[in-house]
Amino acid sequence: MSPAQATPLAVSAVLGVCVFLLLWLDRYRVEPLPWMAAVAAWGVAVPASLLAVGARVEALVEAPAAGRPIPELWLTPAVLSVLLLCVGLAVPIGVVSRTTVLEGPSNGSVFGVVAGLSVFGGVQLLLAMRTAWRPTAAALAFVCLLHAAVGAAFGAGVGLTRLAVRPAMRLPGGFAAAVASGGIGALIVVGAVSSWRVWGEDGVACNLALAGVAAVVLLSVFAVSFAYERRVLAGQLAEEVELGVLPAWVAEIVPSYTRRIRSAWWRRRDERREILRLLVTMAFRKHRLRALPEDRARLYGLEVGRLRHRARVVLAEHTEAGS
Repeated sequence: MSPAQATPLAVSAVLGVCVFLLLWLDRYRVEPLPWMAAVAAWGVAVPASLLAVGARVEALVEAPAAGRPIPELWLTPAVLSVLLLCVGLAVPIGVVSRTTVLEGPSNGSVFGVVAGLSVFGGVQLLLAMRTAWRPTAAALAFVCLLHAAVGAAFGAGVGLTRLAVRPAMRLPGGFAAAVASGGIGALIVVGAVSSWRVWGEDGVACNLALAGVAAVVLLSVFAVSFAYERRVLAGQLAEEVELGVLPAWVAEIVPSYTRRIRSAWWRRRDERREILRLLVTMAFRKHRLRALPEDRARLYGLEVGRLRHRARVVLAEHTEAGS
């Protein structure tokens, strides 16, 4: 395996481990793993499945190299790329958003990264027989990070609509997230093409700079996602503290990701994870009440009331057991 082939694999592996740790260190055990595996399998299968459409592989990979539409599909390479990203990202993220694993923009960003990296892997598999393009390791690293950044932006948008938008507006919200993430990717691609015209596609410094831009975008998506969730958690939990339902330390520790993953505030990880899950779920469900019509808000208000009671009981039980 050449360095150019190994580089995107290494980048994908590092990113995959990092995003899984974001969930595992917080309030999950291994629940996200099956969903991550399903998202990854779908992302790889969508582009790779083009090899089974009945067209000759040579036509599929030579036509884009010549800048012509693919004869059997009558799709330009640009349109094909957009379709692959839409199907590879939108379908799995949309399915996961119907579960309790994806509750907000940060979780959405994690699954978006997995989906984006998987689509990238599938595209590489599709082009494995292509001889017209021999990209450098730096160029592949940039394209890999670009897919991860676009996927994270889309996943964050879907998570945001799930948390802050009424159910009737979630589909338009998801479409808006797709447009916004696609716009981010398009801007980066336009900048990349302009840079390649000046310094060439093989320019290591140019491609590393582009990879740095994609990495900054990726980190920014996660930073904004965590900042938004922190604001939501802080506001909702502070109200519970004012009502006397929760102790004051909850509103100080739980909203901060870096503070709640530490063991200083609660030694046993299994108990800490259970408490976090309960408090975060309660805060997010309570936040969603703002976007629901009055009849549904009453129904969900009962669920929030049950979660509130459960949180008070669990904290009291664990506090007494610890003392």
